[in-house]
Amino acid sequence: MKYNDFIHISVSGDGACFFHSIAAILIKDGDPIEINGKLLTEKNRAKLATKLRAECIKWLRANLDYKVKGIERTISQEIQSEIDSGGLDKKVKNVGKYLTYMSRYDSYAGQIEVYGMSNLLNRNIRVYIHNKGKFSNVGLGYEVKKRDIMEDIFLYHNLGKTKSKGSHHFDALYPKVKDKNNNKNKSQGKSSKQTPINSTRKSIRKSNRKSNRKSTRTSARKSTRKTTKKSTKQASRKTARKSTRRPIRKSARGIF
Repeated sequence: MKYNDFIHISVSGDGACFFHSIAAILIKDGDPIEINGKLLTEKNRAKLATKLRAECIKWLRANLDYKVKGIERTISQEIQSEIDSGGLDKKVKNVGKYLTYMSRYDSYAGQIEVYGMSNLLNRNIRVYIHNKGKFSNVGLGYEVKKRDIMEDIFLYHNLGKTKSKGSHHFDALYPKVKDKNNNKNKSQGKSSKQTPINSTRKSIRKSNRKSNRKSTRTSARKSTRKTTKKSTKQASRKTARKSTRRPIRKSARGIF
């Protein structure tokens, strides 16, 4: 990946840089973010980052038995491995303590949280380092579907090369081709991107409209048929009554 193919968006090095980076990309995408059926439309990066962290931890807590693709280990096992590595606070001794610890605003996120956010947003998260004018993959990140530069989330990881608080840091990378496409769509009054969720929602609405029109037409036809049948029956009864009465009246006048 060429360095010049991306816009580098710097974020705060306050321990929440991973979530700040995701928030920066989602805000730049310009569309509301849907997570578990809820729309997050917060445009303040810090507030959105806090919401994303909370949703991520909630997903991890609910999916401890989820098997990570490629390594076939569960989220619970990955967390325990992180605890056993000794790089966390000494008070973090089990999975529950880890999730509580990660709920703090300044707890630095890593690969486990990448799993959570990738699944929550249903988007690949690809992480790179800057090496000799290019971006190289460092083994971080997670893919939940086929790669797509217009849909994937790209992050830069400094691997400790930062003056900010903390020894590790994430920043957001935004493809210039995507930014150009967004600006073109905005000038034409279109949405910046069409996600599978939005497309599905549109097709459901379209289907519902068709179904409603169809049911309305069907009801109208049934109602018309019922009315016609009713009118025909009433007319037949009327005619029958008239034809029955007339001969009686005539014969009555003839006799008397």
